[in-house]
Amino acid sequence: MNSIHVPGAYNVRDAGAAASAPGVVYRAATLEGLEAAGVETLRNRGIGTVVDLRDPSERPLGVDTTSLPWNTRWEPIFDPAVGPPQHGEITELYRTVIDDRAVQLVGALHAITYAPGPVLVHCSAGKDRTGLVIALALAAVDAPDVEILRDYEVSGTSVRPQREHIALRTLDGVTLTDAERATSIELHLDSPREALAQTLSHIRNRHGSVRDYLHRHGFTEADLAALRRKLSHFDELTVLHISDVHATADHALYGRIDGVERLHRVVDYLENSTLAVDAVVVTGDLAQHGEASTYPVLAEAISDMQDRLNCQVLTVPGNHDDLRHFAEHFRERHVIHVGGHRLVGLDSSSGSLTDHELSWLETVLTESAPFPTIVALHHPPVPSVAETLRGRELANPQDLAAVIAGSGVSVILAGHFHHPMSGALAGVPVWVGGSLAYLQDAGADSASVIGLDAPSVSIVRVGRSGVTCIPISLFTPEVLFHTASTVTVGAMN
Repeated sequence: MNSIHVPGAYNVRDAGAAASAPGVVYRAATLEGLEAAGVETLRNRGIGTVVDLRDPSERPLGVDTTSLPWNTRWEPIFDPAVGPPQHGEITELYRTVIDDRAVQLVGALHAITYAPGPVLVHCSAGKDRTGLVIALALAAVDAPDVEILRDYEVSGTSVRPQREHIALRTLDGVTLTDAERATSIELHLDSPREALAQTLSHIRNRHGSVRDYLHRHGFTEADLAALRRKLSHFDELTVLHISDVHATADHALYGRIDGVERLHRVVDYLENSTLAVDAVVVTGDLAQHGEASTYPVLAEAISDMQDRLNCQVLTVPGNHDDLRHFAEHFRERHVIHVGGHRLVGLDSSSGSLTDHELSWLETVLTESAPFPTIVALHHPPVPSVAETLRGRELANPQDLAAVIAGSGVSVILAGHFHHPMSGALAGVPVWVGGSLAYLQDAGADSASVIGLDAPSVSIVRVGRSGVTCIPISLFTPEVLFHTASTVTVGAMN
């Protein structure tokens, strides 16, 4: 049932798949034993937030989560003054949590709903607290009960081999009848379908529906709409494509261009337009000289963009970027999932893709996804028509072509050329976005490089009908005419 092998962790699976929204919400047992390969597995799935449902007494002392490639949110479900139950009956425990810890459950749902990108929820075993939170999230967006219960009951077979010795040791210290011991063993180790089914019935009998229960405890209609969006497929994905910012420490490239200010200007434009984007892709050369001081300011601008546009941002490095400084503030190679679409970032900053990079991409593409994948890198895998850019494309496009051929990639997004253009590689459309810094004159002779102060970004739309790309000028040109239902200003031929 969508189980995932993660070295050093167990009971890991894609819970969003139960709502037909894979790649968005994952669940697991404790992550304290994660191996480096396990961290990389979760990182490759784009997990940017981990919601830990344990109380402080359950967390091992001295464990540093700041070095991990995700943010950790603490949302304790059990009362910290009491802690996890040592014995009892599973259905009774669930009803108690539902009735007495509703505010905490809603807090966990808020963390899932508003986490930027894929999120992983866990407790100690990933069975009870995690099971209730995931069940509430799925039921709130009308996932079928049969799928919710199917996801829940998988935990028992994963948990028992890992925690049976812990459970038996815990119960050996408690005086119980044989019947009490049997129900307590079930509490610790099993996830019987009827336990969750009775819990959902309990909620509906007392509150009318899961949504009514959540509303009553602070989960608003706006929250529900946001959760629905997170756990929904987008038949069409709209991407803002930005490339070649070329920010400088003095904010004055060629004496006048402030790349960071232009990033903010792009957001201003979108907020005042009818365009709504689902994701942002930035294809490299964020900094002109790779200066350390430019990256914190760029990271702040990208974070502001993510917050204001309420979407994830995929950022890859270019040949002007300093990889060490870039990696301190951005993830140079990763995956994000949006509405069933997968966006994969590659590092071509050296001018080519390494064997390791290509092997990683091949592994990512073997994992199933509801919709075709978008691949982003700095160097276009197709040549420019400009004389001054001959030989400046990706050095090994044939290697990339061999990986993506027949893999379900819908479009490749790139930059580097500083002029918009389209192409194709292995039958896959390639879109080269314009630069936010300047437009390169593609008609200049081979001895001349001419930069025009005509920055642009692109809107890329991917859907069942194909791929469309349109460049958008950052500067507002002179209006030649403006038609409306009752008036025409200017002249039309």
